[in-house]
Amino acid sequence: MNIRHLVLSIPFMAMGINVAAASTGFDSVLDTLVANNLEARLTLDRAHGAVESLKGENTLGPVEVEFGRVWGSNAEVGNKWNLSVSQGFDWPGLYKARSEAAATATTALNYLRESTLLETRQQARLLLIDIIYNNQLINLQEGLVERMNQMEAYYRKASEAGLETRLDYNKTVVERIAVHRELHLLETRREALRASLEAFNGGKDVTTLYAMIGNEYPQVDPARQAEAIAKLRERDPQYAAAVAQSEAARSLVKVEKMNRLPGFSIGYVHETELGGNFDGFSIGVSLPVWSRKHSAKAAAIEADASLLEAEMNLTRRRAELEADGRQIATLRHIIDEYAPVVKDTSNFELLRKALDAGQINFLTYLEEVNFFITAHRDYLDTLYEYNLALVRRQFYE
Repeated sequence: MNIRHLVLSIPFMAMGINVAAASTGFDSVLDTLVANNLEARLTLDRAHGAVESLKGENTLGPVEVEFGRVWGSNAEVGNKWNLSVSQGFDWPGLYKARSEAAATATTALNYLRESTLLETRQQARLLLIDIIYNNQLINLQEGLVERMNQMEAYYRKASEAGLETRLDYNKTVVERIAVHRELHLLETRREALRASLEAFNGGKDVTTLYAMIGNEYPQVDPARQAEAIAKLRERDPQYAAAVAQSEAARSLVKVEKMNRLPGFSIGYVHETELGGNFDGFSIGVSLPVWSRKHSAKAAAIEADASLLEAEMNLTRRRAELEADGRQIATLRHIIDEYAPVVKDTSNFELLRKALDAGQINFLTYLEEVNFFITAHRDYLDTLYEYNLALVRRQFYE
């Protein structure tokens, strides 16, 4: 077979990427990553620990036992000893206030858990989109490498036979080095993404997961995204968590105020003196710490700040999602314009006919082919940006 025809017969259609991908494998990988992510577990464990700490403050203090013995200066006076057992407790209403604060904190924890899982899931989606994009670029570049390897082989033989110049052969060598270099860079990027995937997966091996990702983006229903954004205030657990945290902070205001009230202790006392036994009880009062008024004021300020932060975050998120929606519409239009051109193999067939007819030389043919390859790369870049925007709007799924 003529080597030139072998070069020209490379199936460029193999470089095309199907946008509509089956989501089963993608979602399966996504579920595994979220389940194994250590950062999400750490956030939830810390929040849970804070609630348990608050509950731990709402218990009685330890029972205090005191024993005393003194020796008399002479045998007639004798010795004496005493024993007391007492239990201290805070102002009675303080226990209910702490219980209410713990309940609101638990509610905030539940919303925080949901918000953390959504955040983790979105981060995993973005990482998988990066991996799919990298796989697509590698797929495209491998086709270029194959073509340049064949071109170099052709020009080497042609130059040795005197059909092509040595200069033209050297140009193909430089071009081959360039496409191989780009492929190596993409493969290095793939290894970095693989390391990121393994770290996200809690350090567990991701060989099977990586193979499941493939090079096709998942299908996304824009209608479901629009519905979620329309009900943003009701659907956003981060906002609900912030509101609950604000309520928890206000509950702590009540706790801090009641902490300034006196505490009490009551106990049993037994004493022995001069051969006689005495039994009775003791009552103690702990004086309030007036300096705690600053703690109460700080809790009130924190409550207002938490609510304000919740509103700010909700407004920011809505603006970002609406901006992504506008970007999606623009990118979709560009993709629809690109797709028929970059997937049409007749471009390469026409260039081949022009070359065979002597209308263009081989280097001109390469330049024209590279023009369409560059357009294909731009198409993949646009497709990547489009799917990133879709994933950002997919936050509530």
